Amino acid sequence: MINASNASTINHWIEEHREEIVDFCCKLIEYRSITGSEQEIQEKFLFPFVEKELDFDYKELHYVTPEEKRPNVICFSKGEKRQLLLNGHVDVVDVPKVQLTRWQSDPWCPTIRDGKIFGRGASDMKGGITCMLWAIKAIQSVGWKTKNLGLELVVGEEHMDHMLGTTGATRRLLERGCKFDFCLTLEPTNCEIHVASCGTFDFEVSVEGKETHTANRNVMLYPQRWGIPCGDEVGVDAIAKIVDIVKLLQKIERETAINLRHQILGGGGFPIPMDEQGLGSAFTINVSFIEGGSYIASVAGNAKITCQCYYPPSMQFEMVKKLIAEAIENYSKTDSWLKNHPPKITFAKSFHWPPYQTSMEHPVAQMLAKVHEKVTGRKAIFSGTKGVNDITFIQELGIPGASYGPGNIFMNIHGPNEYIPIEQLIETTKTLAHFIIEYCNIS
Repeated sequence: MINASNASTINHWIEEHREEIVDFCCKLIEYRSITGSEQEIQEKFLFPFVEKELDFDYKELHYVTPEEKRPNVICFSKGEKRQLLLNGHVDVVDVPKVQLTRWQSDPWCPTIRDGKIFGRGASDMKGGITCMLWAIKAIQSVGWKTKNLGLELVVGEEHMDHMLGTTGATRRLLERGCKFDFCLTLEPTNCEIHVASCGTFDFEVSVEGKETHTANRNVMLYPQRWGIPCGDEVGVDAIAKIVDIVKLLQKIERETAINLRHQILGGGGFPIPMDEQGLGSAFTINVSFIEGGSYIASVAGNAKITCQCYYPPSMQFEMVKKLIAEAIENYSKTDSWLKNHPPKITFAKSFHWPPYQTSMEHPVAQMLAKVHEKVTGRKAIFSGTKGVNDITFIQELGIPGASYGPGNIFMNIHGPNEYIPIEQLIETTKTLAHFIIEYCNIS
């Protein structure tokens, strides 16, 4: 258990190994472990580190499907007490050529400037993985045995490949007899305790119009004398129709978001409204793509929008789909063309990532808050992630969880010049080490 002497011993060891911790994070960043290409970092760097440097009863480089060549690193040491699972993903978002020009340095060759490590994955989430591994190493290096602890370094999080990653790895640990009572993922939360996330899905709305020569546009739009075809008889601009639906979706977005109420929504942060990471409005509809038309001299006979919707854990997926579908249906009934040619809506064509939620009063969340305050001297902030993460799929396996880690969504995650502050990296390593000792009843 943590007392003043133990805390000092752990903190001193971590400070003594500060340069090694930073160097380890930099080496992680050097591996271009974009989603689908995680094999090298797992086989050549992370698993060898775990095998050599960490003491677990069971260690495995686990391939959910060997032909995929995308292994997870899993470890555990069982005991008689409550069991903790630490989770982190090794895959990162690639750097497209168009973004590369906006980087001040090579994203795959980490650089240190102004007390920060710059490189792809620094915040999301190679910094968090560094904290996990070095917190465990610190505990073991001062002579303590880490019982009741599981670890999984997984693939595929960025593309929701959870069956190959988090779900597959966790099932493997459960099959080996682990009975985890809580999971903590070291996603970048700015060291806020994220007990909720949004859910998100894609949807498409397509509209059928009626092509005609663009020279007929005035006839299509304005009344003509008797006997001259006009309006829908001549043509229908599908792009104009889809723009009206875009405006409708923007109205749904505003009216839904403004009426949401929750302790960690909006400005967020509980009990201190000073969060940087909170859920925001938690309900948004982004029109990501607009497509339409087939020829420069034709009125568009087809149009389609592809959207991404985020929704809070207080709303059900079916409820959100119904909200959008009924609004479009009701609007279409007021349009002379759309009432006979209704838009086609396809939900979750590519993905649906459900939200997660854990009570702020959960004993483990409260324990983490106390440890955070003790180590950092700052009150813990409960908030939620604007995005999504694998705690969703951990909870689907019956294990409650939360997110807590170094880095911040505003530290250019998925963008140019992603970085992580070194002091936050070190401080989180200390906090996590103290939390593991407290939770796993290590003495």
